Amino acid sequence: MRNPYTVLGVGKTARAEDIKSAYRQLAKTWHPDQNPGDPSATMRFAEIAHAYKLLINPDLRSSFDKGHIDARGRKQPKPARGFSANPFNAFKQSRRTASAGQDAGERSADTEDAPEEAKFEEMVVHIFGEAAAKQSGHTTQGTQKGGERQQANAPGLDEDPLAALDELFAKWKTRRKPGARGSAKPEKPVTIHQIEITLESAMTGYSGEIEFGDACRVEFTSPPGTLDGTEIQVKSPDPGAYGDAIVRFTHARHPRLRAVGADLHGEHAISLMEAVLGGSFVFEGLEGPVRITIPEWSGSDKVLRVPAHGLPNPAGERGALLVHLRVMLPETPDRGLIDLMRSNRGSWFF
Repeated sequence: MRNPYTVLGVGKTARAEDIKSAYRQLAKTWHPDQNPGDPSATMRFAEIAHAYKLLINPDLRSSFDKGHIDARGRKQPKPARGFSANPFNAFKQSRRTASAGQDAGERSADTEDAPEEAKFEEMVVHIFGEAAAKQSGHTTQGTQKGGERQQANAPGLDEDPLAALDELFAKWKTRRKPGARGSAKPEKPVTIHQIEITLESAMTGYSGEIEFGDACRVEFTSPPGTLDGTEIQVKSPDPGAYGDAIVRFTHARHPRLRAVGADLHGEHAISLMEAVLGGSFVFEGLEGPVRITIPEWSGSDKVLRVPAHGLPNPAGERGALLVHLRVMLPETPDRGLIDLMRSNRGSWFF
């Protein structure tokens, strides 16, 4: 499940009021009753509701921010780090027992001079199973002949056992990698490039260049409908010198619109008369003006949906333009409106 902050489109410092407002808007937009022909609306609505329940609860939100629970609300396992019991004690004890049972005179010169592969593979068997030990043995067979015998250091109670496990993994991977035998060069690291694009560029597609080294540039393009967080890979022109590049796109802030997936959301202020009697207005979308009809009795919670006026999606379809209405009072007090409200107060509320 996605990050609840991403689902609701709010930041980690958002107030409870901001979370409620974002939830109300998205819930009305994605309610299954509002999207009878969209099978994905039910799942999206459930995701929005779950994200709201997690973030609106202060205790759950704090637990999620601290990493104690995941986006589904499940407890996260705590890593067993620090000065805890040593998980390698059983292996260490078995090694001591085996060594004590051997007579010093029975040990041959071959045993004394054997590489530490035996001890290493025994530890791999103990931790990872026989299959891992066999794979490690096949890969490293014949790579080391002779050399000084080294003692395998098992971590003590005052050591971090996971640090020892990290060292074991690094040692195992070194023996498994062809580069350890000099047959291949290590891969160059991948570089990440953050690029901010406008919603207009996200609509039509974006073209740019990535610089590899001092004088080598590679062009790249993103497809029409590039969503926020989209990543594309740009192959290196010289893999021996440079690694590939990952281009990650983010949407720049727009003065009128914001993208939620392939849908575009905007706001429009209407007068009290338009809210009661209805009307129409012209809204400036990404591709030009769009005339939108206001139904009678439309409050500030009304969302007007204009299909096929959002961003393209991977299926080749267009998202929707969703305009959230906001009822505004006149800038200066209207005496006639005040008298009308007062004269009808009794019939409206009693």
